[in-house]
Amino acid sequence: MTNATVLILQLLAAQAPAPQAAPPEKPAIAAPRADKLPDDPDALYKLGTAFLSQNQPRRAVAPLTKLVSLTPDGAPARVALARALRLSGDVDKAKAVLDAALAALPEEATLRSERGLLARIQDDTDEAITQYSVATELAPQDAELRFNLGEVLQRANRTDDAIEAYREALKLDGTLQVARLNLGKALAEKGQNAEAKETLREVLRQNAGDAEAHYNLGVILMRENDATGAFAEYQAAIKADPKHARAQNNLGVVLDGQGNARKAAEAFTRAIALDPKYAEAHFNLGLSCFQLGENAKATRAFEKALLLEPRRSSGPYTQLGLLYLAQGKKTQAVSAFQKAIEKSADDGKKTTEAYQGLARAYLGLGKVDEAVATLKTAVETFPDEPGTRSGYGDALRAKGDLDGAIAQYTESLRLAPTTENRLVLAEAYAKKHVGAQARPLYEAVLKEDPNHRGAKLGLADLLLAMGDYVAAEKLLTPAAGEEPDTGALARLGILHSRRGRPDLAVPELELVVAKDPAQLEARAELGFLYLRGGDESKAVQVLSDLLAVEPRNSLGLLYLGHTLYRQGKPKDAEKSFRGASQVDPVAGEPHFALAQLLESTGRKDEAKKEYAEAVRLQPDHADAKTALQKLVASDVP
Repeated sequence: MTNATVLILQLLAAQAPAPQAAPPEKPAIAAPRADKLPDDPDALYKLGTAFLSQNQPRRAVAPLTKLVSLTPDGAPARVALARALRLSGDVDKAKAVLDAALAALPEEATLRSERGLLARIQDDTDEAITQYSVATELAPQDAELRFNLGEVLQRANRTDDAIEAYREALKLDGTLQVARLNLGKALAEKGQNAEAKETLREVLRQNAGDAEAHYNLGVILMRENDATGAFAEYQAAIKADPKHARAQNNLGVVLDGQGNARKAAEAFTRAIALDPKYAEAHFNLGLSCFQLGENAKATRAFEKALLLEPRRSSGPYTQLGLLYLAQGKKTQAVSAFQKAIEKSADDGKKTTEAYQGLARAYLGLGKVDEAVATLKTAVETFPDEPGTRSGYGDALRAKGDLDGAIAQYTESLRLAPTTENRLVLAEAYAKKHVGAQARPLYEAVLKEDPNHRGAKLGLADLLLAMGDYVAAEKLLTPAAGEEPDTGALARLGILHSRRGRPDLAVPELELVVAKDPAQLEARAELGFLYLRGGDESKAVQVLSDLLAVEPRNSLGLLYLGHTLYRQGKPKDAEKSFRGASQVDPVAGEPHFALAQLLESTGRKDEAKKEYAEAVRLQPDHADAKTALQKLVASDVP
């Protein structure tokens, strides 16, 4: 079930709109001047009610006001005057007239009914219930009063009481279809779907063109996962009432659930054309456009939905945040995700998606600490959610806390032992140069899927870092007649470079760089090969181009340092080596290269520290060990 479907099922219990305070007047009979009004009560009553029947309530006020002054004990005059004032938009005066009349005539049901209607207009549901309840006691045979009471009870979420009121109304008047329709809605709200469907079908047996009955029957069928039946009912509702915006919207929901995002978007667009302030349709249109990859349209739709209903649930804010991320609008994404998290605390619909989106936006802005704090909160809120653990691990890794990242990836793998989670953990161990932990994870993936590209390339990188070139070459060499992809060919080139076979490595790496410039490690290795071949200018060009694309590429910085040193630029080389060690704080090689430079320039104490750091980070670095031992020995008298 899609997000659109879930949201739209909430529309089932929508009530009929409260009466409008002031319908438009249309020209009819002319109103006499106040000083020309007759003194006869019957004439005044006929004149006032004639204006009301012609939708001219303002003209009705003067004769009815005079009538009330001539007949202070007459309930019909007061009811008519209050109605004229209400329809004219002067609800405060209408309330004053009715309250005064009820003080004098508390047992007049028509006054109670009009007062209940006025309370509904003012959204005073409790007062409306009180007035309609008393009115039904005063006029127990009035079916419409029972119906009105049922409506305000349902609006107050007193559904059981509303059902009883509707049933009583139908006992008094079995032809009151609006009561039967609302009874069907209320029964469905209580989950009594079988009786609700039968009640709505009874409405349709008496009037096959009742759009509301078709619509609500469609909502129930949708709730029961009968998409075909729901689709037919929504179409019937639209046929009966082409301006039924909610039916158009729900038609789109069915189409969306069937995977037809384009048709769904068209239905949502029609719903919006019928009701431009229909926030739900704008939101659903955003979802469909998002699925279609029409991000700009989706963004506008979500923004419109939130403009119409800024207090709505967290879902639209999360979707909008994702769209902003996709468009590179990271600052706007932060605001949207923050709003989603805030709203989720109110609507009780907390999900990890908003937290993870907010963290991604922070990372995109370079705010690693904020991303870490966000995901720490998410993990505390959703401790058993593997995706949140994995996201927290990503943030910690970006901050350079590999131990913390590994702890989170390990927990994520425990909660969800998926291939993806194994690979993420393996990559973290490999990044930390802990091959004993990384290798079994890669091998476990390849045991299940021998051709898994990510696992194969990850393991190859690990083997290269460990110096196990034989195993790496065996893993990367394609089968007879099979062309290696650029990822595998890049690693073969690096392998041949490090095994002292530039004759093989250079053409392989040049081919990779030409086909796939995104293979940054291959570009770095090719630059180093040019340096070793004596072409320093070409090496600088390749490595500089690489670092222009990715200034934090550790291998590129390391090799550029070697090149600059060869060119007699020790200060620039030192800066480059230090940059490499900062980018990859667990790698020993940049420290070793820096130590060699420092030793060559007579800075032996600093060199010893760098050799020692290289050995600490990479205990099997034989050259660093030997160089450190020689320096220490040279200090002995």
